[in-house]
Amino acid sequence: MKRFTPGATPALLATLVTASLLLGCSRDRASGAAAKTDDVVIGVAWPWAAHPEIRFGEGLQMALDEVNASGGVNGHPLRLRKEDDRASVDSGRMVAQRLSTDPKVVAVIGHLQSYVTIPAAAIYDANGVVLLAPTATDPELTGHAYKRVFRTTFTNKSVGRHMAEYAAAQGYKRVAIYYVRDDYGRGLSNAFEERATDDGIAVVARQSYDPEGSANEAAFSATFNKWKTIDADAIFVAGEVPLAGTLVARARAAGLSLPVIGVDAMASGALMTAGGTAVEGTVVPAVFHPSETRDEVRSFVAAFTKRYGVAPDAGSALGYDSVWLLANAIRTAHSSKPDDIARALHASPGTNGVTGHLAFDASGDLTDRPLVKMVVRHGHFEYLAEGESAPTKLAAR
Repeated sequence: MKRFTPGATPALLATLVTASLLLGCSRDRASGAAAKTDDVVIGVAWPWAAHPEIRFGEGLQMALDEVNASGGVNGHPLRLRKEDDRASVDSGRMVAQRLSTDPKVVAVIGHLQSYVTIPAAAIYDANGVVLLAPTATDPELTGHAYKRVFRTTFTNKSVGRHMAEYAAAQGYKRVAIYYVRDDYGRGLSNAFEERATDDGIAVVARQSYDPEGSANEAAFSATFNKWKTIDADAIFVAGEVPLAGTLVARARAAGLSLPVIGVDAMASGALMTAGGTAVEGTVVPAVFHPSETRDEVRSFVAAFTKRYGVAPDAGSALGYDSVWLLANAIRTAHSSKPDDIARALHASPGTNGVTGHLAFDASGDLTDRPLVKMVVRHGHFEYLAEGESAPTKLAAR
């Protein structure tokens, strides 16, 4: 290491000062020497302004109120510190820096998008803060041997495999794949194809589309006119709304009445807004549906609906589970030190949340995550019970 001399540049001085502050924050947090009246603070990083349609904040708040009404955590009230990452990598990094250098913040819930969460995760882990990622599905997030990073949702690989297993259970033997040309679409389509092949399903066509291209609608129509002759049993669409809804509409307009299997980024009302009645019968996976019959779900839906006057969405459920998961880990650890919280999460045999069983492997991924399936019926998503079949043929539009 070079010795610091008076001739050092201002940039180097700033770097040394920042490093000193980070070390001080880390030591303050790790000491756990908070006053008895201090709140235990959990940061929440989310694109609040960009995505007001997701009821994530409502789920967080309901869980927070319940935790504090039950005595808080180890005698301390729980408090949330919210930051807006603006769905931006740069803003996400700045938010991560602010939260992870606040000595009161012991854990962070966030961010929404994988592309924001992955670079932010390195900052949280380096600064000794637990990160609980409720929606980031990119497998890379948990591929860095972090000890304080956890994911409370499925991965793209698991979604692709699960939907291939669903296709096999439906008796489909020949499937066409249409995916968005980015890491998300490629990861899903590759996982689907690999599992489908293992299950004896032939992938008879595979096509990609530009996530932002203006010529997509014409390309969709041209592709589907060709696909009329491939004798497929179903189409697997690995894309995001609203374009995925437009894609399905173009398939129907071209005369294809094949069943459509989708992915988690299509589990939004924007699918119906973009595709209209053409998306009827489309089956997509999700972490949650309010009609699921488990007791945890019924109780949560009743309390949420009474409080807010609307049914909870997947974001509400993920936010609710995240707060309770961290609160229980802090209680179990009898400590708000991040490393103790992380050890408690890793050691827990798991709890049953409203989104399913929550237990983690060594990498921070869930050990068991069965997916809820939903089908579009009469313009909205309905819960598809295990073993229940969606329509096998749909009318072309």
